[in-house]
Amino acid sequence: MWPEIPDDVVNYVKMVVRFASDQTTERVSNQPNIRETSLDDALIDSIARFAAPKRLKSNTVVKIEVHNIGGLRQWGRWELADIAFVVHVSSGGRPLGQKIGLLQSKRLYPENLDVDADDPAGFSAGLNWLLDPPEFTTQPLRPTTYKYTKDSIYGAITTNNDQLKRIHNFHDQFGESIFYLLYHPHKVPFEHTLPATSYHSVSFPPLGPRVVRARAVKVALDELSESRSSPSFQEIGSSSGQDNWRLETWAADQLLRCRVGRQYSSEDEQLITRLVRRRTGPIGAAIRINVALPD
Repeated sequence: MWPEIPDDVVNYVKMVVRFASDQTTERVSNQPNIRETSLDDALIDSIARFAAPKRLKSNTVVKIEVHNIGGLRQWGRWELADIAFVVHVSSGGRPLGQKIGLLQSKRLYPENLDVDADDPAGFSAGLNWLLDPPEFTTQPLRPTTYKYTKDSIYGAITTNNDQLKRIHNFHDQFGESIFYLLYHPHKVPFEHTLPATSYHSVSFPPLGPRVVRARAVKVALDELSESRSSPSFQEIGSSSGQDNWRLETWAADQLLRCRVGRQYSSEDEQLITRLVRRRTGPIGAAIRINVALPD
C-alpha cells in the first residue's frame, strides 16, 4: 500500500516542477528552433536548483536529487525514455514505498519545421565547434518567423518509428510507466520572429510542457491518413482527452500520490538497474524525490 503523502509535500514538488516548466517553456517561446535535448537539459538544470533538502510544516523532509548524463549520448542506440522520475518514501530511515515514472520527450514543431537537429559530429567536436564555427554562422541572419497553430506537428513522432513499439513492449513487462512529455511554447497559436526584438517572460503559461499516455500517441498515429506521418497538436489533444496533464500536475498530483507510474521492489531490481543505474542505459537523466516522513 502506498503511504499517504502530506499536502505540503505535494505542493512543494509542484512548485519546483512548475518553476522548471516555466523556464523550459520560456526557452521554446524565445528560441522556437531549439533542439529537444537542450530542453531536457534546461528542465533538469532548473529542478537541480532545489537540490538542498527542505523541511516542510508537516515536519517532512523532501530532498530532490538529479543525475544527468546529458543529451545526444543515445545517438545511434535504442532509446526508451529521456527522463526518469523516481519517488522514494521513508519514515525513520525505513523504506515505505518506491515508484518510477518515465518520460519520453518530444517537442512541437513550428509550421516551417525549422528545428535544430541533434548533431553527433558537432557533439563529438565539443568546444572546438565554437572556436572554429562553420562559415555560414558568421553571416547576418535573415528574419525568420516561426508559427505554431493547432495543426503544428510533433515532427519526431512518426508512424515509421519503432520507439512506440518498444514502449508498449516495456509496458507489457513492467506495467504502464512510460509517458510522453511534450514541449510547447507558452500558448498556441503563437508566432515569434528571429532575430528577435523582444523577449517573452513566462510564468504559469496556459500551455507549456504536457504529459500524455503513450496509448494516446498510438491512437493519434493510427488515425493518420496515409499521406501523413506525424500527429498534430490538435490530434494529440483529442486522443489524450483529460489525461493531458501539466508537467507539475503529473509529477505531484499523479506520480507522487501513486495515481500513475509503477511501484517497484527488490523483485524489480534487475529491470531498474538496466533502466536507471547504468550509465549505458536508455535513460538520459533521473530525478529522485526523497520523501522522509516524520517518525
